[in-house]
Amino acid sequence: MKMQKLFLAGMLAMNALCFTACSDDDDGIDNPLVSERDKNFMVQASYGNWSEVDMGKVADSMSANAGVKMFGQHMQQDHSASQAELAGIGDSWQVNLPEMPDSLHIALKAQLMNMRGHTFDTAYINGQIKDHVKTIALFEDAAANSNQQRLKDYANKYLPAIRMHKAMADSLAATLIIP
Repeated sequence: MKMQKLFLAGMLAMNALCFTACSDDDDGIDNPLVSERDKNFMVQASYGNWSEVDMGKVADSMSANAGVKMFGQHMQQDHSASQAELAGIGDSWQVNLPEMPDSLHIALKAQLMNMRGHTFDTAYINGQIKDHVKTIALFEDAAANSNQQRLKDYANKYLPAIRMHKAMADSLAATLIIP
């Protein structure tokens, strides 16, 4: 009986050492189980960021309207920062994120590149309003339903800026209406 207790105690000690060694995360990677929903949010947010940066560059270079140009510059700046933070999260969780806009926005960019003047400005700003409505819904969903606190925090951090972008686009749209 003493021998069995000694054997069991030895096995428990060995198991404890094995678990300790296995849990030693010396690779520095925080790799939680990321749900498909959270991965989808990250991919969609990344596409959105890249699209805003890309379209912002087009607006800055093609618009003759100072407000539209400034809005485009603002989109480049804010969405570049948002993408850099999201890319860091994706890297730490080994989630591959897109590095360019989605195909829909690539096609929209091609269409915008063929427009000039007021036509360009109204098409760009109306597209921005639609995109930001979708982005607000995407980020609100992540803030409320993500399984990862880090993604909830990310969504909550950028929601006020995204709402502000929508309000700015609404204001610009109102100024672009020809009486």
